[in-house]
Formats: sequence, C-alpha cells, structure tokens
Amino acid sequence: MPKARPKPTSELLQQLKELRSSFESDATAQKIAILTRLSRTSLLKPSELTAYHDLLLFLRAFPDSPKIARIAERELRQFGQRVDRYKLHSRDNRGRRLANTGMARTETTHPYSYEMTWRLHAKYADFMDVGPDADSDDLSAKLQNFFPFVAAWQENDALENDDDFDIEKWLEMARGRNTRSRLQELVKLLSSSDLPVELRQYFYDDLDLPVLWKLGDSAASRTLARLPAHTIYYQHTPFLRRTTDLRAELAKPASPLRLLSLRDGRVYVQAINEALAVRNRELFPITFANPAEVYLVEPGRGLQILIYGMLPDVRLPLETNFGAMLVRNGIAVGYGVAATLFDRVEIAINTFPAFRGGESSFAIEQFFRLFYHHFGSRAFVVRKTQMGYDDDEALRSGAFWFYYKLGFRSVNPRVRRLADREYTKIRSRANYRTPLKTMKRLSKGDVFFHWDPNMMNNWQELSVADLGYAVTRLLAQRYDGDRKEGIRRSVASITRLLGIRGTGRWTKDERIALERMAPMLVGIPDLARWTSKEKSDLVGVIRGKGCPHEREYVLRCNRHLRYQAAVTEMARNCRKS
Repeated sequence: MPKARPKPTSELLQQLKELRSSFESDATAQKIAILTRLSRTSLLKPSELTAYHDLLLFLRAFPDSPKIARIAERELRQFGQRVDRYKLHSRDNRGRRLANTGMARTETTHPYSYEMTWRLHAKYADFMDVGPDADSDDLSAKLQNFFPFVAAWQENDALENDDDFDIEKWLEMARGRNTRSRLQELVKLLSSSDLPVELRQYFYDDLDLPVLWKLGDSAASRTLARLPAHTIYYQHTPFLRRTTDLRAELAKPASPLRLLSLRDGRVYVQAINEALAVRNRELFPITFANPAEVYLVEPGRGLQILIYGMLPDVRLPLETNFGAMLVRNGIAVGYGVAATLFDRVEIAINTFPAFRGGESSFAIEQFFRLFYHHFGSRAFVVRKTQMGYDDDEALRSGAFWFYYKLGFRSVNPRVRRLADREYTKIRSRANYRTPLKTMKRLSKGDVFFHWDPNMMNNWQELSVADLGYAVTRLLAQRYDGDRKEGIRRSVASITRLLGIRGTGRWTKDERIALERMAPMLVGIPDLARWTSKEKSDLVGVIRGKGCPHEREYVLRCNRHLRYQAAVTEMARNCRKS
C-alpha cells in the first residue's frame, strides 16, 4: 500500500490556525503533531514564514500545555535561522520581502520621532542608520537649515562663505572617530547642542528621516521579546466570551494596583516603546512614559496590565493621559491609552494582529474595571476612530458591535437610533450582516458607557476644546493677547485668591503646574467666594498635577465637586457665546 503523500505546508498552517483556539485534549495532540511536522520543514515562502511566526507567538501567549509552550518557545528562539535560510535560497538576500515584519534577523524602516530615535539609538546604535531610501536632496536642504544652530560659531564661516557648501561632505568631515553612522552623527549633533529640547525635536522631526534598524537577534524583535512572568497560565478551557453585564463586571472586587520600582519602571517603559517601534508605531503617552509612575495589575489568566503615567514636563493642564501595555504569559499582546477627566475616561485599546482571536474581551473588561476602581472612572468613552471612522479594517472587524453589545451607545442620537434598528435586524435575521455602507454611518460618532444606567440618556461630555477657547478668549480680553504677561498675572491672581504661600518650597513640577493651570483657573468667576476647604483642596489639585505620580491629581480632581462644576460651567458658557 503506497504511503500517504505529506500534506503541503500551507495546509498544515491552515490546520494549525483553525486549531489554535481549541483546547480539548485531542486538539492539543493535533497541535503538537502539526508543530512537530512544521518544525522539520524549511518554510521558504515569505507568507508561510510570517504565518508560522505569528501562530507560534499566539501559541506561546495562549498555550494549552507545557509541551506546546516549549515547542513554540524553541521554534521562536531558532526562527532567525529560518530567516537566514530563506535569504540564502532566494534572490531576496537582504530579506526585503520580510522587511517591517519585526521578525528576528529582518530589517525595519520608519521615520521615528526624535524621542523614539534617541531612545532606540541609545541601546541599538550599532544596528541603526539613515535608511537607504532617504531623499538626499531634501535631507541636505533641511540639514542646511539647522546647521547654524548646531555648529560651532566659527564653523558658520564655511556656510556663509563657500558658494559650493555641501552639507553631506561637511558631515563626513565632521564625523568623530567613534561615530559609526550618519544617524549617530545627527543624534550627536542635536543632543550635544545648546538648543532647547523642543527645538531639537522640531528640527529632527522636520527631517522626516527614515531610520533603518537591523533587528538581528535583538530582544526587541517580535520573535524574541519577553517580559517577566512568574508562572505560565495554560489554557485548558475555551476563551472567555464577552460579559453580558458590564456593570456587574465593573462592580467585582479589583485586582491590586501595584506601583513598580523605578528600576522596573524603566524596564517596562523600554519594553512597550520597543514593542511599538518594531511594529512602526508610536503613541505620545507611551513615548513620554514616566518610569517613576508605572503600575502593574494582574487580574489572572496569565494577563498583566501595565499602566504608564506621563513625564511631568509634557502633562496636559486638565486631562491626564496614561499609556498601557497588555501582556499575556510574558508576551506583549496589545497596547492602549486612557485619558481621564474627572470621572470620564477615554479609552483606546489595540490588540496586536498576531493575537486577535484570543481573550481580548477579558483584557478590555479588566482594563475598564481597573480604571473604575483605581482611578474613579464612571463614564467610559471610545472615540469614533476606534469604531472604524476612516478605517475599513476596524469597520470589518465589527468593533462597533463589540462595544454596542457591552452596553455602549453613540453620543449621536441619530446614530443611536440607526444602531438600534440594525441590531433588531441582526437578532431577527439569522444570516443578516450590516452592510459596510451602514457600518460607516455607525462609525460617525463616539460611543460611551456610564456606570449609572440613568445617565445613559442625558450624559454630556465636558468639552476640553471649549475650555481651550475659553482660555484664548480670557487672554485676549484681560491681557490683550500677551500670553507671557497673562500667565504671570494669572499666577499672581490665583496665588492671592487661594492664599498660596511659599511656592519657593514647591517642586519645579508643581510650579510648572501652577503656571499652566492658572490661565484657566483665573476664569472661574466666583473663586473668591469658595470656602477655605474648597480653596485648599484646589491647591491640592494644582500640586497633584506636579506630583511624581499623576494619579494623585486624578483622585484629587474626582473629590473636588465644586471645581468640576466650575470647569463644566466655563466650557458651556464658551460654547454658548
């Protein structure tokens, strides 16, 4: 009897994909058998390499047995060899068809911001340089624009007096003995200059410089990035489904919120930035994450949620931004942001593509519960961009219906009525799917969920934009648009009205918070008539914004009901006028 022909690699990968979320004993055995066969194949097609790589990551994050975890980890540790074999046996010897996958021994190219470039370059300088696709003429012109600000004073004579001045040749001449790349030279030029950091950021970001990063076997690669995990959680039961009662889920006791040490905070800040960088992404609250304010919550099932406060010098005067990283069994599986304002929190969560189909619902619900218990959030807002506004991928993923079924409703009454009609069709017609055209209409409004069901029909979000306009109007009317004078006099007024003494003993960050908040606070019309306790508590709010841990500001704001009412009224008055 002839032997059965071995299944093609593509078929094995498809079978593994179909089995990855099954956790019965026979499914486990089948996964092990398929993994064993795949481990012996070459996988020389880029699409198959990528598919196998991401399946291994999924199985490592959601293993159903120690053996599957060991096989997945072993295969990932050796994955760079597969990439090398692909390069050797194909005409793609640089691995261009694997570029920007974030896999070990591949390259990624992206115009990172100044902050991200500086962070990555400090650790991976030997593996980074200006990308080969940089527009040389455009780069030369922009470099020449900031040359006078970074060169030594006498060096400007070359620019001023040489009609054929060539910035590229000058850079080559100026390169130090230990400077190994053009990128390193640019970073050194800016970081060693006397320019304020804001100008360094401006000049560098204006270059729009493609940075080439050769990942090699870096622990930053998607393949090899790992975070501390005390134990591995093995998935013996199906993934948890979306809760049917979000309010009941929020009311459950919270997992402890643990502030990490500065040393551990630095590790996790670097980890989330590298996790985004290898995927060619950046996020402001994460790029500027404060290693002194990193919290860890462990709600179970192998999930860890890291929450990052922001560095004091880039904090917003009213809102508070937090970054987030989702970790499953030591693997970063997603990231997010949360912007709090009193009891409202705006949340955006993104699961990395390789891990979609896992326990995203559980992670998102735990994220909500974390902010409910530890930050005092009661109203949860998800912006329309998360619903798929101008993003067909999010539309097709059904993000809108995911939140709708959790109890979220559109802030737009017309969109809300349309959603209710569509959901009636979904429930009454077995095979009905909402047309893409209708999904686009549903995505045209933010959605929200309030802890109090009585607030679902009359809740209105405080407009931060209106507060910004209120401050603009106040500076124009009281100080003739002179912002420097306006800030100075606003600080003097608030200091007098609140009876603040001894600001010289405040920290630098507390004084900055006072300067940034004063132009808004001075617009509160009845501030002089507040009680002594209300004024004292407002001083606490101001100093909270400059605290090492900005969560303190969030909690103080939530307790100050008169301050909330005054700010809300200020925004409404600006909108009316």
